[in-house]
Amino acid sequence: MTRYFPFFFFIFFSYVTTYGQQETLVIDSIYQPDKHYYEDQLYFGLSYIVLKDLPPDVKQNGFSNSLRFGLIRDFPVNEQRNFGFGVGFGYSRDVYYHNLKIYVDEQTGNVLFQSLEGIDYKTNSFTVHKLDFPVEIRWRGSTPTKFKFWRLYTGITFSYVLNSESQFVTDKANIIYKKLEISEPWRFGYTLAVGYGLWNFSLYYGLNNIIKEEIKYNNNPINMRDFHLGVIYYFL
Repeated sequence: MTRYFPFFFFIFFSYVTTYGQQETLVIDSIYQPDKHYYEDQLYFGLSYIVLKDLPPDVKQNGFSNSLRFGLIRDFPVNEQRNFGFGVGFGYSRDVYYHNLKIYVDEQTGNVLFQSLEGIDYKTNSFTVHKLDFPVEIRWRGSTPTKFKFWRLYTGITFSYVLNSESQFVTDKANIIYKKLEISEPWRFGYTLAVGYGLWNFSLYYGLNNIIKEEIKYNNNPINMRDFHLGVIYYFL
């Protein structure tokens, strides 16, 4: 997925440069606005992740973060086309930084956990790649000629986990374990986006655990969930 990021950023910043300063579209005698217009069908978001319900000796550290982008089909339901629904799909990558090392036993192939309390290391992370399916209720102050408007979108995102991996970095080693089958295969989260123009505040609240319930640490389930705070950009 990362090889497509440069192209996506080029499209995004081209849009910002072109339309970021325009409030409304100037109408002449030739052009007529589309009364059946659609809005906000592409999105790009960045957020900071707060981990909740961690085991007693596990602490979050570093800048846990999430990146997401995708397409949402806009379905206005009223004549003004400022209220409706959105259904879409996209990609997200969540990186969690904490002091719980996740590694694979070379002899048994089992996934194991180790507290890094008192151990010298640079970074320790757990990354989850997901395919997202957002469903939204959408209200906005848009018109066929207005580029900047208030919006409030809320809903639920259903996510299918594509891959999970851990990384442990010290002065002497950089150890990565890929295709770890410890994540819940389906994730669900409440979403909210509120803002004006390009700048929109976003929130995601995970409704189920990140790690499978049968995976144990110190003979207890790892019931950690995630809460995201960030920004999201809608365009086209």
